[in-house]
Amino acid sequence: MATHDLHFTVSQNGVEDPSSLHDSPTMPEIPSTNNGGTTWGQTLSKSSHPMVCIFHMLFKGLALFFYIFGGIFARDGKGHTSGANFITVTVVCILLLAADFWVVKNITGRLLVGLRWWNKVEGDTTTWIFESAGDNRPINKFDSSVFWTVLYATPLVWSSLLVIGILKFNLGWLIIVVMALALSFANVYGYYKCSNDQKAKFQQMMAQGAQAGAMTMIKSNMLGWLTGTSSTQSTGPTQSTYV
Repeated sequence: MATHDLHFTVSQNGVEDPSSLHDSPTMPEIPSTNNGGTTWGQTLSKSSHPMVCIFHMLFKGLALFFYIFGGIFARDGKGHTSGANFITVTVVCILLLAADFWVVKNITGRLLVGLRWWNKVEGDTTTWIFESAGDNRPINKFDSSVFWTVLYATPLVWSSLLVIGILKFNLGWLIIVVMALALSFANVYGYYKCSNDQKAKFQQMMAQGAQAGAMTMIKSNMLGWLTGTSSTQSTGPTQSTYV
């Protein structure tokens, strides 16, 4: 498993400064009609790659839509689930998930956060390569936030749907959920290996959790010592509870 720090050049689609429009006498100012609200256009204007951000969410959203409402599309005229329609919905969802995996792995990660992971096969040997554009390339904060938030939220959403499907005994539909979890976790793991910043944040989060647990134990022991009820002393038979 190899890790490379690759400095590749990615074109930046700059956004025109809207302040320059007010300098032209031929361009009248358009009043705002959203009462201070934020539209999609204003939100995406913060991005260096607005279309890439859209495609980062597009196939995920379509796959979720067809999965959630697939039961309606899979029913025949009598209200029963049709085998042919069920297969059609399943194939459409899997194709959307595969397209999302390819787009995230090869396009959105490279353009939005400057990361890329792939594997190289040489004979019987497979080498996994995790690349980073390094610190020389500036990363748009909005693009980075969209990329990592959607990347981490996707397996959480599909995990919830997995639990719901098991509880409702919709086992036939779980093939879509399992495929979605496998592909989304693969991208999460690949980009986690690429990003040293994400590793540092994860390690910091784990360290903070361990520190909070240690402080809780210390406070508990101190409280027991002050009240004269130490956790090491036993005043009667104890009952174990297994969860």
